[in-house]
Amino acid sequence: AGLESITLDTSALAHEIELVTQMIANLDDYVPSTVEGLADKLADAQAAMNATTQEEIDAATESLREARLNARTKADVSALEELIAYVNSLELRAYTSASAQPVIQNVARAKAMLTNEEVTQEEVNDMVETLQASVDNLVEVNNSTNAEESTTNTAAAMQTGMMLALMAAAGLATIAAYRRKRS
Repeated sequence: AGLESITLDTSALAHEIELVTQMIANLDDYVPSTVEGLADKLADAQAAMNATTQEEIDAATESLREARLNARTKADVSALEELIAYVNSLELRAYTSASAQPVIQNVARAKAMLTNEEVTQEEVNDMVETLQASVDNLVEVNNSTNAEESTTNTAAAMQTGMMLALMAAAGLATIAAYRRKRS
């Protein structure tokens, strides 16, 4: 008759379990090193739903929340891939070797960056800017002044400017989506 009824609050733990379950369903969207052991922590948290004390439930909730918040989504590299494709379409022999060399080096670094799963969005955005700047600094070998080449150069400059604006807009949209997702 002297028994007390203890009510345990598992709502926060249930919420974290739901969020992490969704993350595990989309595990390929996350940097592998940041979600290592996440499934084990989820299993531990699910087991803690049957805990007998609130302290156990709170500890499991905190552990799962920390693991969830440490997970980092992969960087969006689509703008970088598009820029690499554009550079690959250029005939670099038509430009001075001094202006083409930075482009060649930056493309090699960009390709290496694409294979790195740990790369951050900031690093990708910086590489896009660096590669675009090196493309913008290309100098043609023949500096002929006839009108046809002048028109072609103007069209190429406009296309490059539009590509830069498009990539900047894509980068800003990616950052906004990333921040919204992290919130």
